[in-house]
Parts: sequence; C-alpha cells; structure tokens
Amino acid sequence: MSVLQEIHNHWQIGSKNIHGDEFTGYEPVYAQLDQFTKETYEKDPQGTIDSVFDIYRSIDLVPIIYFTKDGILKAIKNFKNTSYNNVRDNRISLGNNRGQPLSRFLFPNMMTAEPKGRGTNSLKDRFYNDTKLKRAIRICFEMREGNNLVYPTAMRRALELVTGENVQNFKPQNARAIVEHLCPVLWGNVYDYSCGYGGRLLGIGSSNMNYNYIGVEPNTETVKYLNFFNECIEEAVGVKGKIIQSVSEEYQPDDIDLAFSSPPYFNLEKYSDEDTQCMVRYKTLEEWFSGYVEPTMQNIYKGLNKDGVFATNIADYKSYGNKEYQVVDDWIKTAERIGFKHVSTIKMMLNTRPGVGNQKLAGREKFEGVYVFTK
Repeated sequence: MSVLQEIHNHWQIGSKNIHGDEFTGYEPVYAQLDQFTKETYEKDPQGTIDSVFDIYRSIDLVPIIYFTKDGILKAIKNFKNTSYNNVRDNRISLGNNRGQPLSRFLFPNMMTAEPKGRGTNSLKDRFYNDTKLKRAIRICFEMREGNNLVYPTAMRRALELVTGENVQNFKPQNARAIVEHLCPVLWGNVYDYSCGYGGRLLGIGSSNMNYNYIGVEPNTETVKYLNFFNECIEEAVGVKGKIIQSVSEEYQPDDIDLAFSSPPYFNLEKYSDEDTQCMVRYKTLEEWFSGYVEPTMQNIYKGLNKDGVFATNIADYKSYGNKEYQVVDDWIKTAERIGFKHVSTIKMMLNTRPGVGNQKLAGREKFEGVYVFTK
C-alpha cells in the first residue's frame, strides 16, 4: 500500500468522497449548507444546529482539506509562487496559513498527539463527539458573519475553539521568511534539528534560494510522512531535502550555514510513546536541559560553519495543571555557556484565540521569539 493510500484510509476517504484534486468531501452538500444563515439560526437555534449536524454526519469526514497526488503537487507549486511576509525590523507579521492544509492532511498522526499531557482531544476526536460537534456548529453561527457560515473550513476553525488545546505546526510561510532572512546563501545548508510536521520542510524546500535541507526527526511515523512529503516537493519543484531518523542530542551535523527549528517544549506535547521522545526520555526540566538541550547545542556548535547562525523558536509556557515553565532564559544561558552569542530576537506574531477571555490582550502584542545566535 502506498503512503498516500494509507493516509486516505486513515481519513476514511473513498472514491465517492473525491471531488477534484483538492476537496473536503462535502461538495455534494454545499447547497444544503448554504440554506443555513444567521437569520435561520436566530429563528430556531436548536433546530438549525440539529439540521447542520445531520448533514455533517451524513458525510462524516473530519472537516479539513484533502488531496490527491496531483493536488499535493499543485499545492506545493502554488505555495512556492505565493508572496509572503518578510522579516522586517526583527519582526514577522501574521501573514496567512498557506501550506498548513497540506500538513494537516499529510500528517494524520498530528491528530493523535497529546497537548499538555491531557490525553487525546484532537480535532478528529472532537468532530466524532456529537456534543462537541454541535457546540462547534453553535460557534459558527454566533461568532462568524457573512456567507458559508458552516462550510468545512469554518467548522474546522470552530472545532479548534471547542474544549482543549491544539497541537500546532510551524507556519511554512514563516519558515521561508525566517530562513531567507538569517541565511541569504544560495544553496546554503540548513539544519532542522526537530522536523515535526513538515512546516519548515515545505517553507525551506520551496525557497528560490535552493537550500539543502537536512532534517532530524525521531518519531517513526512522522519520518514516514516526512519522506513522502519530501518526495512530493522534489517532484513538484525539483528540490529534495534529506530526512534522518535520529535524535538531535546524538546526531552530529556538518558544514551547516543555519541551524533552525522549533524544538519540543519539554512536556507540552506528547507525540508518541517511543523511547526517543523528549517527554518519555526526560522526566524533569533539569533532565531535559542536560540530556536534550545541551548536547543538541553542542552538536550544532561543532557542525556550524564559522559564520553560521543558530536559531530557535521557543517560549515559556504553561503545561497540565497550569504549571509554569520558564525555559527561554535558561535556553539563552545554556547557549552562551557553550560558546554562542545571542545577537537578536525575531518577534513572530501570533493570533489570539477569539473570545471574551482575550479582551485583556487588547492593545497588546502576542508573539513568540525566534532567538538568534552566532559563534
């Protein structure tokens, strides 16, 4: 069985669901969904929710965008030719989410990762929970305006707001902008020391700088999907990276112009039960720093060219039980102790979650830092 067929099977995609090279599976019921407007909801909220719910259950596919092989190749080519926000004054604005639908589709195991150690409460879990799906339908009517209120894209966004955290993937557009800013070297060697779900692979692989992408990832299932994605990028735009199944605390890169990634935040997300995973290997923050962070940085320092750059997207965070973990200062101190110099911080702007609770953020920026070091 091909990897693509395996992915289609995971999402329960059959031939009857495929409507073009890029599809949701809900195309046959769009006309029915168009009947439900703000006005119909206000007249009969519960009846409207029940009717929309029945339509979704008649198709019963997680509301994301799906692709055929031709659709994947077209999406990669379109992404390469799409304009994007550059880094200006050490700041990268929100931009858009182009490229993200590919990762949602190509990495179904992203849906089984456990945010904040709470067990799976993924988008897929929420969709197949009747109560949560109905709650998402209500959100569509009460928090959205305009047309297509309950189309699949709107439903996916609403499900992301229903009870729980979401495992995030690095935006490909941000990856391309940051790497081109930090490594303006044609055919430069870029080392991604924690590949994840392909956001940096797509962003770096689609750059006109024709970078040599070298990525390390320990998760066996993720590596399988990364290799398939890598092959698709090569077929679409003629650039092929190198995916290595290993852990960054053990892998020694060489001749690197830029090392850039967004590493696992200790215990924020659990990706698998394999003994290569940070959450499995390291039981305390101190163990994580001594066992993962420090050796990873030492390997990067040894493999980085004289004028090379080391960059990390990381942030302080709250984990299960709202326990706070302060990691940024210790990350910088560890890098400086090894021999790096912290030269700048890029502000990567983030969306705020809609709702009353975030009104306190009015007038304030929400961002994560990309911390930039040289030898």
